[in-house]
Amino acid sequence: MRERAPGAWELIVEAGRDPVSGKRRQTSRMFYGNVRDAKVARAELLVEARKGRHTGTGATVETLFRDWIVELNRKGRSPNTVHGYVKVYERNIRATLGGVAVRKVSTKMLTDLYGAHQKRGLAPRSVYQIHACLSSMFTQACRWGWRDSNPAQWAEPPSIPNAAPVVPTPQEVQRLIQGAEDSRRPEYARAILVAATTGLRRAELCALRVDRDVDWDAGTLTVAWSVVSLPRSVVEEIPTKNRRVRVVALDALTLSILRAQLDANRSRASSAECELVADSYVFSDSVDGSEPWRPDSITQYFSRLRSRVGLEHIDFHYLRKFMETYGQNLGFSAAQVAMRAGHDPSIASKHYTGSIAETDRALAEAVASLLVP
Repeated sequence: MRERAPGAWELIVEAGRDPVSGKRRQTSRMFYGNVRDAKVARAELLVEARKGRHTGTGATVETLFRDWIVELNRKGRSPNTVHGYVKVYERNIRATLGGVAVRKVSTKMLTDLYGAHQKRGLAPRSVYQIHACLSSMFTQACRWGWRDSNPAQWAEPPSIPNAAPVVPTPQEVQRLIQGAEDSRRPEYARAILVAATTGLRRAELCALRVDRDVDWDAGTLTVAWSVVSLPRSVVEEIPTKNRRVRVVALDALTLSILRAQLDANRSRASSAECELVADSYVFSDSVDGSEPWRPDSITQYFSRLRSRVGLEHIDFHYLRKFMETYGQNLGFSAAQVAMRAGHDPSIASKHYTGSIAETDRALAEAVASLLVP
């Protein structure tokens, strides 16, 4: 405790060591008053430092965001998830809150931020993404002792309207498949059919390998990987969205389509006077099958395709809903359909051993039968 001027005291306490550099840290605070009150204030500051509350007191929201992103990567969060948070922060949070001290952010400030974005026309779902990003950031700040409470806890984003689910009919899926077959990229017709009968996500479809994931004799598909492709980054494989491995049955139609895709890959490689690499990707634009499709390339092609066939209201993701909806309409349980699609129904997963049940085989045949002309 140092007296800098009459009645002006600099209070200094130890704040532990930096976990990265190992250097000792100190925290200080100016207090104005008599010596007795200054000693009381120093004691209170010492308690705060021992509880870790003072660490990060001067940190801004920008600092919190950067440290939080490092923490998400350390925990192994999906690169797509982290990239999404970065886009939300840079576009909608940084300009307003980046320079504000973490401890000074209030619920009112967040509510005003949501309202400002709504006034400029941002969709309710986009505003909710801002709220989710801030809520997670300040939860981490509380864990680190930078704050005592999360200001986003009481900040209310706008309600997201309940949109009616769009489920393509079998006839519409057939139109998409036929439209792709008539195009210069008939391999996309095969990809659409596989997605519709198995419920695979785009990234999971891109990650399929000929030997690792397809059991040609048993007629099963192991879904354990997905492809991630971020701007200015190389394509890489990561675990599936919920990090679970599922095995789905392949009906005769889907299995034949996969064989046709493999034959097409071999023919293309032969025309280029090369061979497919060992355990090549099922869907690949490289002549040797060494590089997978990028998920965005599927979206771009599908957008052009649906316009050509007059089905602009259908997204590629709706092919999953096709399998799930018609699977239940055909009499299969919601749990069975959910497991095939890669959802995580807690009750069903307790009784799912990973083997291919006869009901899943029947489900595969029933859904595929809808797409037979």
